[in-house]
Amino acid sequence: MIFVMLLGALLVGAVWGIYYRCQWAKDVTVRLWFETDAVYAGQETKLYEVIENRKRMPVPVLEVGFHTRKELDFADVENTNVSDYLYKRDVFSVLGRQKITREIPVKCTKRGRYLASDADITTHTLLYRKHYSKAVGTEAEIYVYPKMTDVSEIVTVCEHMLGTLQCARRLYEDPFAFRTIRSYTTDDSMKSINWKASARTGSLMVNTFDSVQSQKAMIFLDVEDTGILKYEDLVEESIALAATVMRRLIRQNIEVGFVFNGRGSDVFFPENNRKNRIAFERMLAEYDREDGAEDFGQLARRLFSDTFVKKPVSEDTLFLFITKNLKEPLMECIRECAGEHQTLVIVPVPRGERSALREAARSDRDNVFVLVKEVERT
Repeated sequence: MIFVMLLGALLVGAVWGIYYRCQWAKDVTVRLWFETDAVYAGQETKLYEVIENRKRMPVPVLEVGFHTRKELDFADVENTNVSDYLYKRDVFSVLGRQKITREIPVKCTKRGRYLASDADITTHTLLYRKHYSKAVGTEAEIYVYPKMTDVSEIVTVCEHMLGTLQCARRLYEDPFAFRTIRSYTTDDSMKSINWKASARTGSLMVNTFDSVQSQKAMIFLDVEDTGILKYEDLVEESIALAATVMRRLIRQNIEVGFVFNGRGSDVFFPENNRKNRIAFERMLAEYDREDGAEDFGQLARRLFSDTFVKKPVSEDTLFLFITKNLKEPLMECIRECAGEHQTLVIVPVPRGERSALREAARSDRDNVFVLVKEVERT
């Protein structure tokens, strides 16, 4: 009798084992997604992990794993291994027709395009004698844009140079670019009087309009770092400066164009600000220094001898060159390319090394100005 019971138990266990092996992963889904599509470096977001078992049979032990780049800093470090990538595994006990949702806080420490992908699920039989695994097709993506950095001094200089340019080259008012209404002066023409506003106020009022010339800026970013000594912090600061200046200028309704010497980069002319801003930030987030960079001087000469000849940049465009590699030959190249355009050269240097740029930063042209930005050593 006991033998029959043992044989029956073994038979039931064997049948259950076969059934479990075939059915455990059926209707089990795992989904990953980030709370937002994009953040700035240094900000926090959340990664959502949803495990759902849509069948009646429970899965007593379910390991869920995925991997991503190690620059994403997970607040929950349990069951996490870090090598070239960050590998995270969590263990759940999932009942039949149960859905489990986890929110994992994440700090995005470095710019880049991040994928939480290659998820897999693993289960174990009773007594952990065997385990079964299955890959899960899910992928969460987030762009980490370059960090915000202090550009108050740079923006102040830009505003001064743009203001000087506008005053020097103001042509005439655009009758379709209404700005405001003000009191009449003897210098105003009769055709500018707003008679309705004058009737309401009891005194003569005139319409004022903006100039037909719009404020524009073109940013040239140098990410080359080919010397024996590498300055990763200066390259990253250059990228952060370009991105932050671009954001600030666009916020002031200045049309901004952009180009940098990363391999395969595109040239964006000062036009559609919203479209350009997203393209700039994604392009900078995806740039990998390991891909190399074109010589900045060659890029500038190619642009001004070919690209800007086919599609000229308007005379009222402010040029901003951002480079950590400023030396006399590059400075001469910038002067030659800039021509009569108002030009600001921004040079990030390690704190305390400003004097090393004394000769290269010297400018004998009123329209070319050099601004040195000191960066803390890391």
